[in-house]
Amino acid sequence: MTITSLIGDVQRRYIEFFTAARDRISASEENVAAEVLIALNNEQIPYPYRYLRVDVLSKNSDDAIKPFELALDPDPNFEATAFKFGGLQVAFYPFSWNRAQIVFEKAIADQQQLDRFITRWLDVEETEAHAYDNLSGAAHSFTPVESNGEWWYLTVDFGTAPAQAMIEFIEILASHGMTRITVKAG
Repeated sequence: MTITSLIGDVQRRYIEFFTAARDRISASEENVAAEVLIALNNEQIPYPYRYLRVDVLSKNSDDAIKPFELALDPDPNFEATAFKFGGLQVAFYPFSWNRAQIVFEKAIADQQQLDRFITRWLDVEETEAHAYDNLSGAAHSFTPVESNGEWWYLTVDFGTAPAQAMIEFIEILASHGMTRITVKAG
């Protein structure tokens, strides 16, 4: 198994779940929209973290809006594994595409690079650059980077983004000199 195939397997499992759940909701609810980009009206949440995509929304005849979060637990058969690339080790513990916590050993020096990555994969400009098969191909949310004093981390709902989004994020971390990255359930 390669890092690319592992990430691809986790992503495909979630996409199969997501599309089946979205289709079930569409068949049973009125006025359904999927992957709706919203901005939280809170200036205390920095850009681009105030943006998120709601998995599915429906609106009934009374104009009441009902959000749906399509959450999938990690595969119970997932076995922890690690990959080494020169001085970089990437460890994977059970995680789901919609709840991946990415942990690393130091602060990201170029916050603007991270913000550009997040803005592009959330598709804040709604370019649909990664859209495929009636899916946005976008991540659904990112938390700001936090630290517990020893490690830095953020949690990502990669939504319907392709596996390349996580691979690119790992490459960004590697370019900042990280030597240990852990991906686990968030």
